[in-house]
Amino acid sequence: MTPQPVLQLATSAHFRDDEPVFGPGYGLVEGIRVPLFGDTKYWSGDCTGRPANQPPTRYKIHFAPEDPLITLQLKELAFAEFNPTHRVLRQAAIYRSAEPVAFPTVKMDCQKLRVILRWGRKQGLPADPGHWAAADWQSFLDELAAKVGESTVSNHVGAVRTLRELAGVITGVTPFDDPWEGRSAAEVGRQAVLSAAADDGTLATPAIPPQTWWPLIRAAWTYVHTFAPDILRWKDHFERLAADLGKGAEPCRKISRTSEEVDAQIASWLADPSNLVPVHLNKWAGCEPGAPVWTVLSELVTAGEQKHVFAWRNGTNKRVLKRRSTVLAVVEQGQVRAIPGRVGGAVMGVRRYVPVSTNPGPGEINDGLRKWLANPDNRIPVRAVNDGVGKAGSVIWGTLARIIWGIPGADRFTSNVPSCQARRRLVEETAEEGRTVIMTENRYWSLPIACTDAAQTAREDGSNRPWRTHITQSQLDTELRMLRAACYVFVTAMSLMRDSEVQEIQREAVTTYYGSPAIKSQKIKHDPARPESCWWIIEPVAEALAVAEQLSWHPTHLFASLKPPRGKQSGGPGITAADDIDYFVERVNANADAYGLEPIPDAHVRSHMFRKTMSVITGREPDSEIALGLQLKHAARRALANCTTQAYAQMDTKWAKEFDQQLEHAAALRLVDLLKARRTGEKVAVGPGAERLHTGLDQVIAAMDDDPDLRAQIADERAEAALLAEQFPNLHLGTINHCMFDAPQAECQKELPADQRGRAPLIGACQPDHCRNSVITRTHAPIWIDEEDDLKARAKDPNLSPPRRETVLIRLADVQRITRALQNEGVTV
Repeated sequence: MTPQPVLQLATSAHFRDDEPVFGPGYGLVEGIRVPLFGDTKYWSGDCTGRPANQPPTRYKIHFAPEDPLITLQLKELAFAEFNPTHRVLRQAAIYRSAEPVAFPTVKMDCQKLRVILRWGRKQGLPADPGHWAAADWQSFLDELAAKVGESTVSNHVGAVRTLRELAGVITGVTPFDDPWEGRSAAEVGRQAVLSAAADDGTLATPAIPPQTWWPLIRAAWTYVHTFAPDILRWKDHFERLAADLGKGAEPCRKISRTSEEVDAQIASWLADPSNLVPVHLNKWAGCEPGAPVWTVLSELVTAGEQKHVFAWRNGTNKRVLKRRSTVLAVVEQGQVRAIPGRVGGAVMGVRRYVPVSTNPGPGEINDGLRKWLANPDNRIPVRAVNDGVGKAGSVIWGTLARIIWGIPGADRFTSNVPSCQARRRLVEETAEEGRTVIMTENRYWSLPIACTDAAQTAREDGSNRPWRTHITQSQLDTELRMLRAACYVFVTAMSLMRDSEVQEIQREAVTTYYGSPAIKSQKIKHDPARPESCWWIIEPVAEALAVAEQLSWHPTHLFASLKPPRGKQSGGPGITAADDIDYFVERVNANADAYGLEPIPDAHVRSHMFRKTMSVITGREPDSEIALGLQLKHAARRALANCTTQAYAQMDTKWAKEFDQQLEHAAALRLVDLLKARRTGEKVAVGPGAERLHTGLDQVIAAMDDDPDLRAQIADERAEAALLAEQFPNLHLGTINHCMFDAPQAECQKELPADQRGRAPLIGACQPDHCRNSVITRTHAPIWIDEEDDLKARAKDPNLSPPRRETVLIRLADVQRITRALQNEGVTV
């Protein structure tokens, strides 16, 4: 097919270049420029209120600068979505919902269409997509589906349908039929992606693997609960230290006054007729006789505080001109005194202006040094290695000067004057006594402070040690970012909130909602109005929010950059969540041994995956669909939670295995008490499988007694449970017995077809008094005794038929075999 030439269009036939992009349906932020239709590079959505989790560079709609026609088409489509009630749409018989489309949705439509239209250019298709055949659109989807998931394909389908709906107001687009004949976008996406699970509606969002989830959550909580008090205390310490730097320098004038205060001084002085304005007696330095002596007058008016209140430089100063005109008016009235220029100040008896020196004298400098050295806790910074400036172990003079006097230079030690040499000798003598601290970097902010009161953490050897012993400013910056990331991870994981919702949390957001603790924030997705909603939380989440509130400098939001912006830097709220999550995992793994944390196995972790994972975990609880729908904000479409909630809570194979392991661990914990009783030689169970149980318990006891490390942990139930779980991997706890499932010996498996045997116990066919997998402990005894009493009473019923009585007596004999065994063996557990 021969490609058609692209029309070089610069303006739209439908919309004017000077029309604002965002119509009255948006609550525009005052003071931020609203883009116009004529803007071609990009349209920024900042004026609509940019969410905190969106950096300015990403909250823009970009067009196709290499193709003027595509740029114009994308602009017209976006403008129509932003202004659904515009007169041009009404004239074209396009009637859409009066509620404008959310900025992220419009941005996504433009991105998808830009990809589609560029693809069409490369394929040589007509510049007018209305002339494409249905097979052309499907070819694009087939090519796309090989690279992306079904949700992405569905989004492209939705963008094409938006283009079709708005074709009447888009230049160069002829109205066309739906290429997919009304099928849903989700269905089209599923069919296009060959690797997708065709019809189950499962969400593409994966869950975080359990082996990564648990160490990640525990590490985040450790930072929030254990490390946060230390980090915030050290932050305050370094901030006070920074505030104290350079405090010794005084201002160069004794008193600093505002311009209004100086004007008041001038007016008050001139109002006194006894005060005479000094004027030149003779011509002096270019000034004519009779001209005011401005410097002397300044000293008179301000009592020697300032010398140049009547001077100006680099042009005319209106305030100074006004002051001078006031003085000249008094001069014209004769309120003057003529003085010689050279000795004018002395003649007037003026208090002369003397600037205060900013440099202390040698005595003051030496006193500061001696006072600092007198404190035994102060350490002299020395080099760790040869660095070309000094040898390893030599004093870092510049850093020492910064510590003592708050000045950045080393001149007070390195100059050749005798006073500096004396100071050097005094410091070097103190350093020889061992009062030094080794610095790996020759910078003031790498000077460590001792963490004498750091929190203790448990280590693998059973000991408790401080998680940090020393910290520098640069290391503290790292820990501050780790703490911010920990707060974000913990709040996002435990609240099931979206990234945009978490990053919109503001100060004092913790409240109560129907009597339970909750967080207030804005719901952004699918809600352009951004209504305030509440998410229920547990107390640890409230603690994480309190820590984030202490950490944030931002006046409103909790999650922002670690330091306030300077100059032209952007100061809005929000963080790049993906970077913080990766940073947190990487740093935890790098310092796991030193901090007493668990390493976090490598896995791809993103904000939306926390929501999915927690849904999987809570989805196992009764009535979880309704509760999850409320918390996930999926309950808006119907009274109960919708199918999206079910998809979020659907179990995956990794978590199914995790829950099985938890059941095994729970069963092992139930055996710990049996193990303790068995250690004394007692029988702890009866029944056909009792001997196997006793043998297994004896093997665990022997393993612990033979291993010194395990013997030292004899009181540690976790260690015992781990050994028991390994010894009894298929133990199933029951109400009337426990089953140590071994398929070849299981009576219940005989009731199943041969190809279905060996998978799991068949509870309905259990024969606890006959099966060699069955064990019965004292906890089961009351049920067996009650059944024995019931069978005895029924056997005495005179109305019972002979066959039925025989059945009762057979069952009674089986039950009594168990109850007598419990009594005869003296089972004590």
